[in-house]
Amino acid sequence: MHSAFKVVAVITALAAGFYGPQAINKVQESLGSDMENVDLADYCMLSTDSCVQDSISMSLDKNTAQPLIPSTIRVIWPNAKQDTLLLSLKGLEMEMGIALYQLKSIGGDEYEGEIILPVCTLEKMTWVGELTDGTTTIHPAIRMAR
Repeated sequence: MHSAFKVVAVITALAAGFYGPQAINKVQESLGSDMENVDLADYCMLSTDSCVQDSISMSLDKNTAQPLIPSTIRVIWPNAKQDTLLLSLKGLEMEMGIALYQLKSIGGDEYEGEIILPVCTLEKMTWVGELTDGTTTIHPAIRMAR
């Protein structure tokens, strides 16, 4: 190996070791900051009672979801543009990634889908998300407890 290449490799490793942790912290702060500004008043909290947002009605088969136990979400979406709806959920109190679900038309303006939320270390957690037909997007939220 050429000595010039070795010198460049050592300088690069030192720079990465010095600046790497700062860069990682900045990225983590920027990723987490969008959840700190979430206002639950902007979300439709799903339960056995219907919740309406932009003339779209949503409900869950239980008031509080449990991790790893299937829950059924039902949506009445007049004039939806697709045969399926896409639901994406992410944890509010804890970063758990994004959970994606597909709701299928069961006839007319009704859609239904089964969701299974992952386990987390918290006793209770709120999942906030987006539900879309590809044109319109609404914002459901689900309370989960162990």
